[in-house]
Amino acid sequence: MTHAQCVALLGAVCSPVYRGALGVMYGCGLRIGEAAAVTVKDIDAARGVIRVVGKGNKERLAPLPSALLAGLRRVWATHRHPVWLFANKRHSNHVDTGELYKVFARVRREQGLCDAVKPHALRHSFATRLMEQGVPAETVRILLGHASIKTTQTYLHLTEPIRRQVNQAVSRFCISLFD
Repeated sequence: MTHAQCVALLGAVCSPVYRGALGVMYGCGLRIGEAAAVTVKDIDAARGVIRVVGKGNKERLAPLPSALLAGLRRVWATHRHPVWLFANKRHSNHVDTGELYKVFARVRREQGLCDAVKPHALRHSFATRLMEQGVPAETVRILLGHASIKTTQTYLHLTEPIRRQVNQAVSRFCISLFD
């Protein structure tokens, strides 16, 4: 998904809790389960990071931009749960990932995106934006919590800057093919 599509999709989510959980998937590169289970203690505002417990209970730190932090503070203020950043409606636990999938599917349809676009596309888009900004693949691997660079390589498709660079390179050696 493009940045504009991500922003439009997130902007169409009415619930601040659901928008916040989906927003950290895009803004911090989290998986849906990781986003749902963020606790208040996972936020380190002073360092600008969020502690993430990923697959296999592996911990990592993800960047937490100040604008996203401000938004998350507003989300938390809607329920003030002492543990969960994204509390469910009964305030008994964190938001349910199944509900996040449903909300995403509804908004995706409203935005006219194809059914193949799943919530994981937000994490994929996070990685793509980083690559477009020139962040090395190894750094993206660490931020996503991948054990192997091979896993990260699934995100290394042709981004727009790379596509332009490839076109320019091909143009240089194909210039005289039909002379």
